[in-house]
Amino acid sequence: MRRVRGLEYHDWLLLPLVVVCFGGAIWMSVIAVDSYRAEHGGLAGDVTIEDCVFADTDDGPEWTCSGPFVSADGAVRIDAVTLHDRFRAPLEDGTTVAGTVSGPSADTLYTDDQLWWWLAGVAVAFLGIGIHFLRPILRGGTDVVTPPTVDPAHAAVADQSRSLPAEWDDVPPPSAREVTAAGAPTAAGPKRANLVIWKVLAGWLLLGSTIAGTLWYLAEWERQQDAPLTASALGTVTATRLGADDRIEVAYHDDAGDEWRVRWRPRDADSYREGGQVPLRYDPTRPDEVMPEYPEFFEFEPPQRIVFAHIALLPGFVLAWAWTWRLGRWTLGTLRRGRPAQASVRVAELHWGTEPTSYWLELRSEDRTWYQRVVWDSRLVHWLHRNPWSAERLPSSVELRRCPGFRRMYLVDVAGVGRLWPASTARSRPPINYELSPVELSSLGFTEPASRHLKMLLALAALAGGGWLLAGPPGAAYLLALIGGYQLWGGGAPWRGFYAVRP
Repeated sequence: MRRVRGLEYHDWLLLPLVVVCFGGAIWMSVIAVDSYRAEHGGLAGDVTIEDCVFADTDDGPEWTCSGPFVSADGAVRIDAVTLHDRFRAPLEDGTTVAGTVSGPSADTLYTDDQLWWWLAGVAVAFLGIGIHFLRPILRGGTDVVTPPTVDPAHAAVADQSRSLPAEWDDVPPPSAREVTAAGAPTAAGPKRANLVIWKVLAGWLLLGSTIAGTLWYLAEWERQQDAPLTASALGTVTATRLGADDRIEVAYHDDAGDEWRVRWRPRDADSYREGGQVPLRYDPTRPDEVMPEYPEFFEFEPPQRIVFAHIALLPGFVLAWAWTWRLGRWTLGTLRRGRPAQASVRVAELHWGTEPTSYWLELRSEDRTWYQRVVWDSRLVHWLHRNPWSAERLPSSVELRRCPGFRRMYLVDVAGVGRLWPASTARSRPPINYELSPVELSSLGFTEPASRHLKMLLALAALAGGGWLLAGPPGAAYLLALIGGYQLWGGGAPWRGFYAVRP
């Protein structure tokens, strides 16, 4: 339980990927075992094609066909089995396909004897990917990266430069009385308003509005797809219980008198008999584009665009709900009375990263120590730059206001800075996937290279382009708002994060 509570934001993002990988491994393993049983000890026979279902996949249009199966000796008959193979064009009704099934209760016909080899390989690949991402989550880090080879002469010069003392290291740290007398802020000193909360609220509102805009765009797109279906007709059911999906075949005549046939899968197959009537709508310019007048009585596969869009919207829904819950806790926390405590500022670096990612506070209250991440604010950076001793070597006096909830979360009031808003719950142990270290003021003047900014901009542009293709301008805005929302959720440090102060 402690390890679960120690999981951080980045770990929770990796867990869905791990679940998908292990789920894919299990799924492929089940199919591989069934294919192996069909090849070794299964029943050989023929399937008479009765129905083919269209699927618009990433590789183009494909068809999955099914029909009744009869074993070679005629002893076993299965009402409907599905061919594992997919076809670029539907097979004609009545076509016979030879293959094997795993047993009398099977529902899949296999025509490739070596299929289980490929499925087992894919299962192993999924399993390996899942273990690769699960291992750092369980142990709180990743493999140690071997540093590159460095020229000994350059290494000696670097060691010599690092050994040079910084300007504040030559001066002994003052006592707590001297720091207070020099004007270092304490909990009783003047407070400043901290307006970083508006940045969080803006990100939360932007995420919610882009989610709503994306849903509106998808609904509008679906309405545009149905708009051309202006003509109506009365179709006649000509066949029922077709293939493994129990679909029905409906024949109708367009305005020109030509006959067209379409197949649908009803939710209740017993409700439609041969000779029954089905009202429908179709496009006069393209009579093959047809839909039932009451589509709620039939099962239709949603368009691939809609499926991908809803998958992309899922993390946005989760994040918006989580932000709503956190903002509610913040609001109730502001109504509570503060209590004194001591705090030290720490920077966090991922074990597998190369630079700081967020600010943490080490809070000491009532002989207990808590670690909590806070939302990034430039005022904290400037305050650290002005008060190096109080920030580095002496804990600062603060006030804590506990937010209601099952897990601890504190609003931290720091005189001279304002209110620091929590970006995580408070835990009794340091985070397992971060290394917390004191703030190094010498790094506040570091400037990131322009190439990194360009790479980030290109990545965001590619992400926005994918969202535009998926759900238009609202989709592009949603993906960018989602990235910004996750950034705020994890502390909100910008690209230059802790390097906003120039020496």
